Amino acid sequence: MKVLAIHTPNNKDSTNGLIRLKNSIDKHKCELDFYKLTATTPETLQRDIELFDNIKYTYPLQGEKRIDEATGLRLTGYRANDVNKVFSATISHARAWSLCANNSSNEEIMICEHDAIFTRQFKPFDWEGGVLGINDPRGATRRAAIFHDEIRLKGEGIHDVPWIDVSEVPQGLAGNSAYIIKPHFAKQLLEKLKEYGAWPNDALMCKQIFPQQLKVCSPYYTTLQGIRSQTTL
Repeated sequence: MKVLAIHTPNNKDSTNGLIRLKNSIDKHKCELDFYKLTATTPETLQRDIELFDNIKYTYPLQGEKRIDEATGLRLTGYRANDVNKVFSATISHARAWSLCANNSSNEEIMICEHDAIFTRQFKPFDWEGGVLGINDPRGATRRAAIFHDEIRLKGEGIHDVPWIDVSEVPQGLAGNSAYIIKPHFAKQLLEKLKEYGAWPNDALMCKQIFPQQLKVCSPYYTTLQGIRSQTTL
């Protein structure tokens, strides 16, 4: 399986994280073909959004809230000093989705951010759904303890992503640091991106918009390295 590792080459933390991610893949003898994907940054954002018809950021800004008319979801602006960093993160993932959606072999791919690290061997396997979270939620998402406890109680296997909040709040994978995505789902994400505009990538990829498509595996394959966020700075 191909893994796309999103990183920022001129950022020391990102570069070192990428090295540790690659080393963990080798250490655990994961059956993955490693490819780098240079992240979109505020400096390259204008260029990269041209790939998506100059899409606009339509999610609430920090400190703002609104009810989205199309979905009925209650949206709260992400904590970030620079919204263009959140926007850039979405476009980074959208570029990876596009590569998945348009690959000639119609194969699923894995997408990892530079802060993911493997904790055990990964071998490809069959599963049902559109996207599969493989990352330990602890330290990776809000209400992580609830997420983890729900999955732990279900035992080993592939499970639906659990509800951790009221149904009006977008919720999905335990952050998007490491997940496997199928081409048909990548195409659906790109369609919703065009329909709704740019949302934070993990808010767009939520249970409410994509019922029955979001899965999580137990035990997890990756965890976070503890690198400070490049998005919320």
